[in-house]
Amino acid sequence: MCNADALKIEHLGFNAGVSNMDGILTTLTSAMCVSPLRSSCRKRYNAESIYHFPGASLNRVSMLQTVNHVSSLRKQSISPSLKDNSLLRKRNCGEISRGIVKSAASSDEYSEETATSVKFQRSVTLPGCSSPLSLLGTGFREKKFAIIGVKVYAAGLYVNESILSGLSVWKGRSADEIQRDSSLFSFIFEAQAEKSLQIVLVRDVDGKTFWDALDEAISPRIKSPSSDDKTALSTFQGIFQNRSLNKGSVILLTWINSSKMLVSVSSGGLPTDVDAAIESGNVTSALFDVFFGDSPVSPTLKSSVSNQLAMTLV
Repeated sequence: MCNADALKIEHLGFNAGVSNMDGILTTLTSAMCVSPLRSSCRKRYNAESIYHFPGASLNRVSMLQTVNHVSSLRKQSISPSLKDNSLLRKRNCGEISRGIVKSAASSDEYSEETATSVKFQRSVTLPGCSSPLSLLGTGFREKKFAIIGVKVYAAGLYVNESILSGLSVWKGRSADEIQRDSSLFSFIFEAQAEKSLQIVLVRDVDGKTFWDALDEAISPRIKSPSSDDKTALSTFQGIFQNRSLNKGSVILLTWINSSKMLVSVSSGGLPTDVDAAIESGNVTSALFDVFFGDSPVSPTLKSSVSNQLAMTLV
């Protein structure tokens, strides 16, 4: 690859204004296939460069990995003939194209919560749900110790897409208007379709500590708990007692309807079973308000959901 070719790649996605994957593949493969890779060009890319593809959030391809991959393929052939070189270059370019497409397709399946680097699937099928749920937004929970903020977990809200069809009255609203409108989030909660909060821990937390923090937020929202409320809270608490929640543990809080919520926990990856059912309208609504009420414990999550709704309701 000559210097002009390298410069062509260097400007991909930033100065050239590439607007789709086909443009990137065409420019990248033609630049790499003009001439054999030279060691002087490889040195130019010792530092890793990440390129973002417009139109799909968080699609990243490492240029360093691409160049290194081609170099390893070339080493497999020792002193090839000119014809062999030509065939090798074609094969390498094909490998590059397929690798970029595969990487982009893979990242299309996930959305990354940037503050914690936790990746959430865009569509999931969860225990107890009748159909797949779609990701509506992500955020993180931060706990302050003295003046230091410590990130505890990342969270993503998933909803049955049938809920969105009932939000036409809020069409055309800005993200700020949506975020301040409690009636919209009340509608989402009351909708007779599943929604789920996926929590992914980003540090080790004792189960009791996790519950105490949750209970501290829920209890003030239930002014006069009934016997059913107390039973539901006791069941909820029992899930986390004497349980270690390590970094990477996943907790699902799935609202089947406004008075029934399923709780699932795993030490890593999406849970496949339901650990308990919480059946109390006061408890389930209080928990939803913890995250999407006027004083959410994760402002970034509510903000992300509001932004996504504003873009959807156009």
